[in-house]
Amino acid sequence: MQTTLDVILSKKYLTISLIVIAAINLAANLISQDLATLVGNLGYIPITGAFLILSLLIASRFGLTGNHGLAWFSFAAFAVSWFIAEMLWIHQELVLKEDPFPSAADIFYIVGYPFLLMFFVAYLQPVRAAITKKILGLSSAVSIGVLVPSLYLVLSDGVHTDSLNVILGAIYPIFDAMVIIPAIIGVVLFFKGQVNFMWTLVCLGTICLFAADTAFLFGQNEDLYYTGNPAEILFYWNYVFLAFGVHNHLTLFKKEKKSKKAALE
Repeated sequence: MQTTLDVILSKKYLTISLIVIAAINLAANLISQDLATLVGNLGYIPITGAFLILSLLIASRFGLTGNHGLAWFSFAAFAVSWFIAEMLWIHQELVLKEDPFPSAADIFYIVGYPFLLMFFVAYLQPVRAAITKKILGLSSAVSIGVLVPSLYLVLSDGVHTDSLNVILGAIYPIFDAMVIIPAIIGVVLFFKGQVNFMWTLVCLGTICLFAADTAFLFGQNEDLYYTGNPAEILFYWNYVFLAFGVHNHLTLFKKEKKSKKAALE
């Protein structure tokens, strides 16, 4: 079992990471938008790189056996897809000097969503009996409550926007609405003592993604969004929460393995 000290230390380093990332973003924005865009793009390299390595590592530890094996394989596939998407976005904006939305990066962002949803479904299977109608109704209400105005915004502006932008603008909130339901369920179950700290971090990361995508959609609609703006902090936090969640689970997995080995000896 994970000790209270492990949780406290994990939270401390997590909190520091979140604060530092936000501070760097805000400082860059205070200097200039160009610097914010440069720092905003380059910041994804170490953050998503660490997330990718941790995801591949945990997937290799669990293999493909059982619900957890399938869950972590799906999670790793999501990490690979989104890492490629982020690198394509950076190349499009910093190297080619072109608008990265829409671009090839969107293909990999979209491909990643079904894998993330598969992760949630597989991981929730063992605790599905704890998911009450009230919890499901609450999470669904939040999802629909944001999805409806988002779709309305995209479709009502469609006559003035390129058709590809409209399609992508509709796809993202639909996928976000799908993954936010299990994410909210996970947070509720954590406070009920049904799931562990790792699961909560992953769910918080997904909620940050949901909020960030919504801000991105509204910012694009007003032609005010740029890579590295303050709303981008939520995208970074998404990856940080996910990475710390995976690291937390890897630590727990290693301790359980040592305990089993010691018991056999």
